[in-house]
Amino acid sequence: MKQKLLRMRHAWYLLAACLTLLIPWGGEMQAAPSPQQTSVRVENVTSLKGLIQEIESQTSYRISYQGNLADNVPVKIAKSTKSVSQLLDEALRGTGITYIIRQNNIILTRAAAQSPAAAAPAPAAPRKQHIAGQVLDAATRQPIIGATIWIKDSALGTSTASDGSFDYSFSGNFGFVTVSYVGYQTQEFPIGRIPKVISLSPDNNLEEVVVVGYGAQKKASIIGSIASVPVNDIKMPTGKISNNLAGQLAGVISVQRSGEPGASSTFWIRGISTFGSNKSPLVLVDGIERDLDLVDIEDIKEFSILKDAAATAVYGVRGANGVVLVTTRGGIVGKPQINIKFEAGMVQPTKIPDMVDAVQFAEMYNAAAGYDFYSKKDIQTFRDGSDPDLHPNIDWVDRLYKDYSFNQRVNVNISGGGSTAKYYISGGFYNEDGLFKADNMKEYNTSVFYRRFNFRSNVEVQLHKYTKLNVNLATTFERKNEPGSSATGANGIWGYALKTAANAFPDVYSNGYLAGPASGQGENPYALLTQTGYREIFYNTAQSLFVLTQDLGDWVTKGLTVSIKGSFDAKNENNLSRTKTSPQWLATGRNEAGELEFNQTKIGEENLTYKQTNKGYRSVYFEAVANWARTFGKHDLSAMFLFQQSQKNYVGESANNSEKALPYRHQGIAGRITYNYDNRYFVEGNFGYNGSENFSPNHRFGFFPSIAVGYVVSNEKFFAPIRDVVSMVKLKASYGLVGNDQIGGDRRFIYNETVIGGGKYYFGTTPSQYTSVRLGEFPNPNVGWEKAKKFNLGADLSFFNQLNISVDYFKENREGIFLQRKSIPMYVGLSTKPWVNIGKMRNSGIDASLEYHQPLGKDLHLTVRGNFTYARNRIMDQDEPDYAYTYMNHSGQMQWQKFGLVAAGLFQDQEDIDSWAKQSFGEVKPGDIKYLDLNGDGIVDNYDTKPIGYSDIPEIVYGFGFSLQWKAFDLSAFFQGVAHVSFSTLTDQTQAFVGRNLKESSVFADLYGNTWTPENPGAKYPRMTTGAIDNNNQLSTFWMANGRYLRLKNLELGYTLPKRIANKIAMQSLRVYLSGVNLFTFSPFKLWDPDLQTGATNYPNNRIINLGLTIGF
Repeated sequence: MKQKLLRMRHAWYLLAACLTLLIPWGGEMQAAPSPQQTSVRVENVTSLKGLIQEIESQTSYRISYQGNLADNVPVKIAKSTKSVSQLLDEALRGTGITYIIRQNNIILTRAAAQSPAAAAPAPAAPRKQHIAGQVLDAATRQPIIGATIWIKDSALGTSTASDGSFDYSFSGNFGFVTVSYVGYQTQEFPIGRIPKVISLSPDNNLEEVVVVGYGAQKKASIIGSIASVPVNDIKMPTGKISNNLAGQLAGVISVQRSGEPGASSTFWIRGISTFGSNKSPLVLVDGIERDLDLVDIEDIKEFSILKDAAATAVYGVRGANGVVLVTTRGGIVGKPQINIKFEAGMVQPTKIPDMVDAVQFAEMYNAAAGYDFYSKKDIQTFRDGSDPDLHPNIDWVDRLYKDYSFNQRVNVNISGGGSTAKYYISGGFYNEDGLFKADNMKEYNTSVFYRRFNFRSNVEVQLHKYTKLNVNLATTFERKNEPGSSATGANGIWGYALKTAANAFPDVYSNGYLAGPASGQGENPYALLTQTGYREIFYNTAQSLFVLTQDLGDWVTKGLTVSIKGSFDAKNENNLSRTKTSPQWLATGRNEAGELEFNQTKIGEENLTYKQTNKGYRSVYFEAVANWARTFGKHDLSAMFLFQQSQKNYVGESANNSEKALPYRHQGIAGRITYNYDNRYFVEGNFGYNGSENFSPNHRFGFFPSIAVGYVVSNEKFFAPIRDVVSMVKLKASYGLVGNDQIGGDRRFIYNETVIGGGKYYFGTTPSQYTSVRLGEFPNPNVGWEKAKKFNLGADLSFFNQLNISVDYFKENREGIFLQRKSIPMYVGLSTKPWVNIGKMRNSGIDASLEYHQPLGKDLHLTVRGNFTYARNRIMDQDEPDYAYTYMNHSGQMQWQKFGLVAAGLFQDQEDIDSWAKQSFGEVKPGDIKYLDLNGDGIVDNYDTKPIGYSDIPEIVYGFGFSLQWKAFDLSAFFQGVAHVSFSTLTDQTQAFVGRNLKESSVFADLYGNTWTPENPGAKYPRMTTGAIDNNNQLSTFWMANGRYLRLKNLELGYTLPKRIANKIAMQSLRVYLSGVNLFTFSPFKLWDPDLQTGATNYPNNRIINLGLTIGF
């Protein structure tokens, strides 16, 4: 314990030191040049507004004035180059207008009338002023976080805290404050008359900017299928962001197959569209391909997914499976803002399978055997625990697993800046202890735990009025601890905890000997967990990004910007194993003195062996892009052109042969053109022209275009009478081609043949035996990428400016899926079947989202949201010949479709068996499963298998929730569910005594009293025997479980301390909250967590109850 506290203390010292070094404690990074030093080149300026435009376009100065002060003021300045002060003095002479310069702000004012003899008055002394209030969304009444509060005509300002509040003191003789936020109308107030609550309304001009592929566009012009989620909605007390996505975004299908600390979820965008190698979406963090789960959720500003071809075609060979865009936070203008977040929670399993105890096991086995294999005395001894050495009754799950463990999260971030530079710096720590128990007698920890440190520094420097530099640096340190036993699944620790019988042997004998069965008789789960040593995995990831952006609007053409982006990332993974096999014993009985007699089953050793391995990668990325956007009256035009190149080198065990050690490269160009007429009619064209070195030189590049059209019906004049009810109607459609170059085949350069060892031959005058070589894999010079043709048809609707609905229908045809030929007959004589791009697959469905905001009185506000995704895939061609019966064909079925027999219940008696078709899976008796004879040949065999159930990836995923805000209190809940999902429960634990030996034959407690007997004809499970029954061990509808469920994914109750109280304790804001994850699950399936699907032997998913605190300074 002392060592653990010492390590934690060192970690905090490291975090504090790094943050201290990163904070720019000084003020402005660069002093602005004076107006006497700054020169401006002008050409025949004839108006004051024209001069203002020239000064602002060529310098960093901003000129402000009230009302129409600068309207219709003629000036006459010939072609010249002069300082700012000289130009203003010359232009304003005789106009009655004067100016004041404060930092980089120039304020024009009306000059006061005075007599020639009057002396100029002394400037007024700066006054100390104070402003405070709260900024809310006018429609939703939700606080707007990060709204800009600017003291007009100055460089002073601040931004709102997490509750939308601001409290700011400053010195100066300024008169007005402006309040603004992206996507909302800016408001301006006199400093002395600022309302306590400021309500910002959405900008009806829809000028909000949305992040898209390789750039950004106005929200009104978005006609591709893009889904976004507020970052606060996916903030949950879990270790990985991917575990929070289920049900949160329309189009995302996510599953979590393990709750082990550090484990993540697998997710797809709009389901699965290929049976090839790569099914995962492309994840881009700040435009760079990176691991989503390495980002601290507190560092994320925006989270979006791109779903259709219009949104993803620019990514070419990388965009076929959709794209996830993550934008990290940046600095804000104003004094430094410090935010601290601390969370601590209790972690519990959502569902632990119940297994039979020793008494139930013995009674069931006696019933199966038909005689008392276990005597009544044995059973009584199991029950009363009087002889735990020879008659143990071990609940292995309880022996190995704690009822709960703990997790903690801390994040500290600082943001601020001025007109020259802005910064965002953060540091985070996450710790999660596992549910495995540890042997406290060991000097090392054999349990599972996961720890992660995150550091990030995002800096933006305005090098010049037209030139901006962004430098983003991030690093992540991870550590995972595991037991020394590396086996997983049914042969892992969790698997043996389920299948080891409660009466097989104790964990440790009363004399201290470690129990263990004979070879081939199983394992001691306790020994696997605590007596095999331990393994440590260290991950270190460093990420860097540099972006230089140049505005060429005043030099080349208005609206033109160019940027250059470069990144370097590195990841190292180091595995350290210190393992052993401990001596184990098995008691055979007692001698005449009553002492235990033993056989030693494992010799073992006490010393820990040591093994170290490492792997990782290094990646570089370069991008150059030009963006242009202009408005000509009712016509909006924008364009983008880009060049990108990337390289990735694997190291260590990831590059264990000469081919894998070679760099992986991509190169390509991309472009986009958009046109918008009067915010009513929209057209967009995208293309990607990409190359991958996976393919032969003549087939290395591909062209991937897309086109999209949109129509905002609600902006038509005829729509005006109903616009108060139907606020917006947008129709959109897109079609395009995207690609996937990660096609599989387990070969690097598929266009080259491989040579492998062949048979033996003899050669020479004195014959000697030699090994021949032969052609292995055939060369395929025509190999190429998978091509996906995507179609999307959608509508965005808004009612009363409160209810927003988005619906999309999508269809995708994937061609060129790389597969090994299956239709080549054996008589052709090929020892290796070639790999070719001929597979085809179809995927289609609907996704939709809904959001509703409703004020319920002065202080109460309700928000409701929901989303729905339905995605069904079908394999159209996988080069398989027709089966004997068409219902057996795999083509036309979904990916991972299960095939099995159709069960018709259980045989009740011999007459029932005799009247049924003969079943060819061994002897059949009453209580066994009976199957349908699909082909009617009188025999039930493998020709009677057909598709059964759905796959274990849900076709339907949905989520819905609400949030309530009443004064300082807030309450939110979110439910997530799946449907159209099935999985098989056919395991050794759902069939009595079918394990390879009695010690490995434990079963679920649900079987106790629920197996078939003549007295229980309507039983849930077949009859029991003391060995496996082939007939009942067939995959069939009898064993298929409906995997649908509805889960309370997240529940949170919070309280925000009133601003006046927080200020008294030197804080800007303070919020305390209680939250829970995976609190309740409603499902017809009860044996284990349904999200694990067939993974009953996997580490269980977790329920988390969490207490959190956020503080702003």
